[in-house]
Amino acid sequence: MNRSSWLLPFLLIAMAFKSFGQEKDSIYLYNGQILIGNIKSASLGAISIDEVDLKMLSIKLYKIRRLRITHRFKIETVDKNIFHANFEVSEKPGWIIILPYDTLGRRERAIPLHITDIYQLISLDKNIFKRMNGDLSAGLSFTKSSGIGQVNLSATVNFAAKRFEYQLSASEIGSIDSSKYSRDNETIQLFAGYDITPSWFFAGMGQYQRNLELSIARRYLGMLGGGNKLVVTDDLQLLALTGMSISEERSTNNVYSGVLFEIPLMLRFNFYKFQHPNIQISTTPTAYFSLTEQGRFRFDGNTSFKWELIRYFYLSLSPYTSYDNKPPSGTGSKFDFGIVFSLTYKF
Repeated sequence: MNRSSWLLPFLLIAMAFKSFGQEKDSIYLYNGQILIGNIKSASLGAISIDEVDLKMLSIKLYKIRRLRITHRFKIETVDKNIFHANFEVSEKPGWIIILPYDTLGRRERAIPLHITDIYQLISLDKNIFKRMNGDLSAGLSFTKSSGIGQVNLSATVNFAAKRFEYQLSASEIGSIDSSKYSRDNETIQLFAGYDITPSWFFAGMGQYQRNLELSIARRYLGMLGGGNKLVVTDDLQLLALTGMSISEERSTNNVYSGVLFEIPLMLRFNFYKFQHPNIQISTTPTAYFSLTEQGRFRFDGNTSFKWELIRYFYLSLSPYTSYDNKPPSGTGSKFDFGIVFSLTYKF
């Protein structure tokens, strides 16, 4: 037997020991349960862990007695501090010790932090798929435009990096009339934010819209601006942003608007309550004040109420409104509203 055949079993054993000996993250709950695996992220009062036996789990922060994290994360706290840090286990129940680094990579003083004061944890892992989370929804809706029930499909994907945060969302409401499918209302949006300070951020957005009730065959919009995290607590978040937007639109009568400039004012609000019942509320009202067409005002509002049915699955109720005091065709409705009922899967 040659030398390589002797070495192969020892190499396999060594690799197995190395894999077995790799450090894992651990979550110790107040009920005595211990979860071991890889922590992925934390937001909206919950932390996600890829558990070695139970796969992906989402754990409410208030249930955690002790937390062991072996990898470096970007951490944002409810008092609007941002750190790039490693972690140590605290002997004090409900607490963790963060070990931050400055911009030059030098270790700074250790900081004790209550676990429920974690606003967000973002992995600094190079694998981008490990930083993603989002949801998929499907259900029925009622809109003013049709007056009948319709089908709704939507999806949202969130991705975070060291400084940037991205959100890609898409939704469509469609109906079938005389065996023909009609795309009545649809939106695709990419939102990006860049942290300047713990409270202030740059923001950019690209958007496509279609709304037949308001005579919009299609609208393309781009926005640049900035915002402030007005309120951040352990159960709610309120952000405000403004800037400048540029758009162009074509009506259902094939009327082209030309280039339009507007000043947007947007709020992003999230509230979550994990004690029974498990409820999450989010809303993004946005007002647009036209600089190109004198006196034109537009408003888009989307709100979502989610109730957890079982782990990862939610029952969602999502009313929305759209208003345009000068729709592009000059005729037809100025106001649209709808209610979407759907089943949502969160990942």
